[in-house]
Amino acid sequence: MKDSAVIITDGKLATLDGKTAHGLIRGSERFDVLAVIDHLHVGKEAGEVVPGASKKIPIYASIAEYLQKQPHKPDYCILGVALPGGKLPQEFTGEIQSALENGISVISGLHQHLSDNPALRETALRNHAEIIDIRKPRPTAELHFWNGDVMGVTTSKIAVLGIDCTVGKRTTCRFVLETCLENGIQTEMIYTGQTGWLQGYQHGFILDATPNDFVSGEIEKAIVECDRQSHPDLILIEGQSSLMNPAGPCGSEFLLSGNVKGVILQHVPFRNYFD
Repeated sequence: MKDSAVIITDGKLATLDGKTAHGLIRGSERFDVLAVIDHLHVGKEAGEVVPGASKKIPIYASIAEYLQKQPHKPDYCILGVALPGGKLPQEFTGEIQSALENGISVISGLHQHLSDNPALRETALRNHAEIIDIRKPRPTAELHFWNGDVMGVTTSKIAVLGIDCTVGKRTTCRFVLETCLENGIQTEMIYTGQTGWLQGYQHGFILDATPNDFVSGEIEKAIVECDRQSHPDLILIEGQSSLMNPAGPCGSEFLLSGNVKGVILQHVPFRNYFD
């Protein structure tokens, strides 16, 4: 059974910063999303704000309002935002405290780790809740160097890359994955970001929580394990950041370290500038 969760976006659901929430409410094999917490869209359903999202997911102003109106306390509260620099907005602290005070464990994909905050740690401990920072780097003893094993993978591989950041690479991966499966093509996706982990894909790693020396090896390991364990007809690799935005260059790692020959390249034609 999936764990239940509510998602905090607190005013950012309709923005690009809410892309973690967008992915989760479009679909997750790991969590059953019960509600979104966003004071700007109270009374609406998620599908009215996020295209392609379920219209059965209600939006509440706060954790307190959700708990007052719904009989079941969720297992987790997930921060549904991905912000530049990965810093925690001050306005989110109150809702995080509210979740922990009610014994709801909190999951964050921010670079600023919630477990480093003494007040939040104390609240979690007192109420038997957990703080789970999924972007905490793993110990280097658990990481891998590239060794060439990926050169023996003959399964077709396609990387979904973008001209800029936040262009829908992961969402396109999911759409392609679902369409392939519907047409009898056994397909797996390699997740490379926090939202992919939250959505419950089997194979992958969080690239920007990985020291640079190990990125190529972790890409290779994820592809090789996917091929050996799941035996797919097609492997999709979720790209990160951007091929051209100088603030977030990324892409050659997938092509070279993953020995990927096929690319879906995404471009947003109405954008005039890199931010």
